[in-house]
Amino acid sequence: MSFYTVDRAGTLSEGLVCQLNIYQDISPPELAVHVKDLFPDGVSIHGEQYFLSNKAQAMAVDPMLELLFEQVRRTTQPERPSRLQSMFAVETLDQARLFQSEFGGSAIYKVNSNVTFRANMRLLNAGNANLATSWFAHLYWKGEAGPINLFWEYILKCPVHVGERVE
Repeated sequence: MSFYTVDRAGTLSEGLVCQLNIYQDISPPELAVHVKDLFPDGVSIHGEQYFLSNKAQAMAVDPMLELLFEQVRRTTQPERPSRLQSMFAVETLDQARLFQSEFGGSAIYKVNSNVTFRANMRLLNAGNANLATSWFAHLYWKGEAGPINLFWEYILKCPVHVGERVE
């Protein structure tokens, strides 16, 4: 099944295969070992941005929320693909356009991956209450809609194959 992704960074092109990357420049060495222990196969561009570099753009997710959601996944749903080793997509072109109108992006591409999982992206905006944030993270990894606005995203574990540019 093909999905649609919005190229917010302007780095995608037709035929590209988005892979996991193993970074060799992490310091101090103790942190490099920690990253290797957590993600021995490497991280996606999303993982580099939200876990390794901590230079996240203003968007739906902040780095600390990514860390919490990753820990909940590891604890409760370890079989689900990690957000930090994945790209994100939606099911329809209209949903991609909606995402693009909310968060920006230069183009929309068809993409596919062998490993996918559907979750409500809106659960990542958990607010300030720790109890609600924890509950939302658990709902997210169960694949449940939750009590807030629904916007299904598909987590596509790398490698992700980029197909034709749609817009």
